[in-house]
Amino acid sequence: MDIPELNMLFDAGSPYFTHLSAAILIVILFLLFLALLSTAGYFPVLLSITSYTSVVARLKAKGVPFIEPEQVQDLLQSSSVQDCLSRLKSMGYLTGVSADITAEQAEEELLVTWFEEVALLRSQAPSASWQFFDTVLFFQEISKVKRLIRLIHLNRAFVIADNPDLWPAGFSPDLAAKLGNAGTMSEAVRLLQETRYGEALLGGLAFYEKENSVFYLDHALDCMGFSELKSQMSMIQEFLASPYRDYLAVLIDIQNIRVLIRAKHSGWNPETVPFCLVDGGQELPLWRLVQLNEMMSLPDLVRQLAGTGYDPILSPFIRTYPSADTLLNMDIALDQYLLDTVSGLGLVYYHTGGPLLWYLVAKEFELRNIRIILSGMYDGLQADEISRMLVTCREET
Repeated sequence: MDIPELNMLFDAGSPYFTHLSAAILIVILFLLFLALLSTAGYFPVLLSITSYTSVVARLKAKGVPFIEPEQVQDLLQSSSVQDCLSRLKSMGYLTGVSADITAEQAEEELLVTWFEEVALLRSQAPSASWQFFDTVLFFQEISKVKRLIRLIHLNRAFVIADNPDLWPAGFSPDLAAKLGNAGTMSEAVRLLQETRYGEALLGGLAFYEKENSVFYLDHALDCMGFSELKSQMSMIQEFLASPYRDYLAVLIDIQNIRVLIRAKHSGWNPETVPFCLVDGGQELPLWRLVQLNEMMSLPDLVRQLAGTGYDPILSPFIRTYPSADTLLNMDIALDQYLLDTVSGLGLVYYHTGGPLLWYLVAKEFELRNIRIILSGMYDGLQADEISRMLVTCREET
């Protein structure tokens, strides 16, 4: 390009000048727009939405088939355990197991596969959500500790040493061998003092020894998990934390309601109940839980929930109390409420962590459904008996 042609670019009357000016103006305006977004705090939000797009698309493609009523009913129509396993394998579940697998072995295989999937999802998810994944993985480790506690309680500790899949992260063969030889729960808790779970278990040991119930040890571990979850939520950026915090608040409410239901039904000493309550619920703050603990009976407790979201789902069962099925039906209703709540959060926070949260929670309910179906078939239960224990989506999510 010679000098005259170059001069034309900067000639105000030249069409080249008009096009060049327009391009420069667009670039300047775009940069000013980005600066405004960044200053206003919206730019990180847009980046977050973009970072979630690919992982949400993958989760939608995968789906969670066995919380869908149609898929669950299809599985319930299996003519035998082997037929059920065949149908599961055709959907990509339990592909590596033999036809004569036991219900316990199937559950173990499902859990191992799920642990691996959560770890994989964490690596694919935006880094801003890693704290939540870390807590989910921690709860999975807690579930392994609970299983060890149950084995010891049932005098089956001898199976621990030879089953590394049962061990939580950080367990050594030496510790597993010692636990396998533990003669009492007190001895087992003493051995576990060298782990991160020791202090929590020690706090529940006195109640366990008094009532001979693993519930207190389970609850001590749950409180440890909730504390970790609260801590991790505080480190997530505010605009990303909402779905996880909403879920945590409802989860704590449900945990506390279950404790109170169990306490009133079983006639616990009211003085022991506060140990089992967790602060931080959505509708039931700690002071309200203390008031509910003063109720004399389970029906009185449920009536005091009037005005909360838990009243309409629990009140219908009071009419049948104290039939043997009432507590089971209440427990299932609370699980259904939790899944419905998370389905709603998945829609409300669709552009950030909502779908991710929904998938993780729905997947746990799916594994629960599969476990119940297989166990029910092993035990010879009819399809309708199994079906009423399952939790499924009420509508398409």
